[in-house]
Amino acid sequence: MPSKNSDNSHLDVYLDRYELHQNDVVTTYYEGFQNAATQQRYEKINTALSNRYLYDVMKKLPDVDFAELSEENKTLLKRLVNGITSEVGRALVGVAFLQLTIKSIAPDQSIRLHKGTTRRGSFSWVDGISMRTIDSTYSTPFLREQGLLNVNKFGVFMTRSLAENYPYSKLYKAEMRGPFTEWIDIVDAIEDESMPAELGLYYLMALLKNKSDAFNSMADEAVALAEKYGDKSFEGITKFMKDFFNETDYSARAFEIVIHGFMQAMDESHLLGDLDLVPMSQMRSANKKHGNIGDVELKDGRVIVEAWDAKYGKSYLRDELEELRDKILTSPGVKVAGFIVDSEVDRRRDVINRAEEISLETGVEIELFSFDEWVAYQTKRIAKSELDKVAARWLLAVVESFAQRRLDIAPIDEPCEAWVSDLIKKLK
Repeated sequence: MPSKNSDNSHLDVYLDRYELHQNDVVTTYYEGFQNAATQQRYEKINTALSNRYLYDVMKKLPDVDFAELSEENKTLLKRLVNGITSEVGRALVGVAFLQLTIKSIAPDQSIRLHKGTTRRGSFSWVDGISMRTIDSTYSTPFLREQGLLNVNKFGVFMTRSLAENYPYSKLYKAEMRGPFTEWIDIVDAIEDESMPAELGLYYLMALLKNKSDAFNSMADEAVALAEKYGDKSFEGITKFMKDFFNETDYSARAFEIVIHGFMQAMDESHLLGDLDLVPMSQMRSANKKHGNIGDVELKDGRVIVEAWDAKYGKSYLRDELEELRDKILTSPGVKVAGFIVDSEVDRRRDVINRAEEISLETGVEIELFSFDEWVAYQTKRIAKSELDKVAARWLLAVVESFAQRRLDIAPIDEPCEAWVSDLIKKLK
């Protein structure tokens, strides 16, 4: 396998080609439209995948013997998968899965060249294929459907750092987060054939499936504990939620999910009237691009009428108010909008005055709440006799959301193992 710090490794870039110098081997990649041979490989890959190649791989998985896969390659793939955290790593695992798939179907296809087309106006390598298209059409939908990897539904190439016009190698200089070294070592191993691509694909799929099975076992335990949790008083559950999002990792995202879970409970209790709760946005979705006003939104038909944005660890909201104003101006129909913070709101005069100005300008009720204040605001809709029933639903909604059991209303893409583990500890 190539040395990670090979002194003679370099990439020469010319007007019409790239020359990759690595381990005293020079490989040339030409810019230009796909040639006939590449088009044939591309068609072969797409045909195999449309004929459910990945599903066939999964069916064969229990019978695969991994004895021919070296311990070095097994370790690389394990380190790649273990490099996934709540915030990073999924895209690199997804692209490695895609590259192993491509090489398994078409061994002659370079997996360093991720762009290729016959259309004018787009960058292309003569021997390159559109990995983004293959991924969004086949690989990502398969991974999501099978519960193997929670990646953005639009594909791993939504991570723009994977889209630079350079071959994938250790010299690829885009800013990358996650197990980059492991990924590139895997790319090198596939290309120099020291890692058998199809066997590597089986092994990576097995790692992801085992991880998923383990997660499902944890998720089952968490849901069972939530269903029989002792203190389901409204006050007790509210305290439970506050302790959880303050103590768990990635508290900001947990805070959003706790808040959305409350509204799920309200919806299930038929306390939202004719309004519909909008499913949670994916963590990496851009609010403006996707038309979001807040993390929690209620719609009347197609019109957002109520929106709340969760701001964990940020109590001074002057800049956020300007962003909210811009969103409101492009979303007529909003009646109530505001922010929820985990602590006390910083109510300096400039913040309060600006909130009032935006309210007068837009006709929207602007609210700035602490978590407790927001809960109190929402519970005005609830009869006191129903509070504990809502609390029980709230607890189950939050646990089931983290347990990936509510993907229609809570499509949480980031791995949830750590959150579920923390929930189990608190529920016992």
